[in-house]
Amino acid sequence: MELFLHYADLRLIYSLCLPKRLQCLTVLNFCSSDVTVLRSGDPFNIGITSESGIHKPKYVENPKQSSMEAFLNSFTKKNTRRLYKRGLEKFADWYGKTVDEILAERKDDLTLKPNESLVDAKQRANHYEKLLEEYYIWLEKEGYDRANTRYGYCKGLIQLFRFYSMNLTLRNQSPINQTESKIDAFPLKPEHVKKMFHVAKDLRSKLLVSIGNDLGWRINDVLSIKREELPNLDQEPPIEWIRITQKENEISKTCLSKTTVLLLKEYIFTFPTQNPYLFFNNGGIIDDFIVNRRLKDLAEDAKIELGNLSLSWQCFRKMIISTAKNLSIDPDIVKLMVGKAVEKSMMPYLNGIDVRTAFTKLQTVLGITTLTELSIDPTKTLKGQIERLETALIEGQRKITALETTNQVLRQRLDEMENTQKTMHKTITNLDQDIAEIKAKLNIKEKVKID
Repeated sequence: MELFLHYADLRLIYSLCLPKRLQCLTVLNFCSSDVTVLRSGDPFNIGITSESGIHKPKYVENPKQSSMEAFLNSFTKKNTRRLYKRGLEKFADWYGKTVDEILAERKDDLTLKPNESLVDAKQRANHYEKLLEEYYIWLEKEGYDRANTRYGYCKGLIQLFRFYSMNLTLRNQSPINQTESKIDAFPLKPEHVKKMFHVAKDLRSKLLVSIGNDLGWRINDVLSIKREELPNLDQEPPIEWIRITQKENEISKTCLSKTTVLLLKEYIFTFPTQNPYLFFNNGGIIDDFIVNRRLKDLAEDAKIELGNLSLSWQCFRKMIISTAKNLSIDPDIVKLMVGKAVEKSMMPYLNGIDVRTAFTKLQTVLGITTLTELSIDPTKTLKGQIERLETALIEGQRKITALETTNQVLRQRLDEMENTQKTMHKTITNLDQDIAEIKAKLNIKEKVKID
């Protein structure tokens, strides 16, 4: 079959095809014997080096991953990957099949068989639901007493099936769903946060504590902050900040306190880097395990008794929400500030909410005061110190003048007393002379009488 394409036809194909260059070059390759010479500057002419064909783009194939590796790599949190991996390995060992064999069996369970009744198909589809319940009971017999631990080991398989579009739905009364409320979280209080802040010796630890005390975000939302996302730090604190949270994909509208703003400025100046993240480490972001470990170290340095309770980043979030409730702040505003889901019908009415008022109210209880914050205006501080020194100097001069006056009066009195003493001494001398003369006269008279 003879095929001829005009130049204008090729340009039209190029403008419509995606990916453009590859598809257009495919057309050229197909009909190269019938296409006339193309312009050298045309975008779809790039890569043509011979009259018969093109340079085919090189496709670099990624290293092949196992089914479980592909599933685990879809999660960003190391703790989540670690938990799911441990649960899947334990289930595979208990069941005696590999993850790939489990996936193949699940796929077969969900595939309709010829001439199979709907009841039989549904029972086969529920095979892994019953199997997972048996695994859950086995975990309990093996000594995993906490329901949340057993649920965590089962959740890996549930998420694996969901990742490969083979969802597993548990029945309402399934024992796997009977989780227990956590009561092992440490009840973090404002006085604990202040102690941890003041014992922190490095700038990053102080900044993390201050940000946790301000935002109430989940740890992944904090660790994923990029420097370019920060609001203008030259504004008057508290500085309003709007950001989308990761886990729930919700809008968070909150503020940064004066302390956090000052620490952010110092941190960015002290640690310049090409890494886009605020809290960076070896080319990436710091791990949440490191942050939680640091919080425990700060609590230990601050002599905070944790007992058997666990201190983690989530404690900041719980403290802020509970403090807001104690201060009777509107629940929808609290959810908006910490990035929790707000009822959709209420969202249009929260656009104009001034979160600064609620944030300032929270800061009356949660606020951290630092030496840096007190000296935010060095000129004003120095001026105050000079004024106090001048006042003290004037007071000292006044006292010196008073002392000099008193000293002068005392000297005058001393001179007068010295003059009086001299006069008295002279008088006494004269009296002594008179007495001597009188005695001499008396002696003469006695001699005359005797004679």
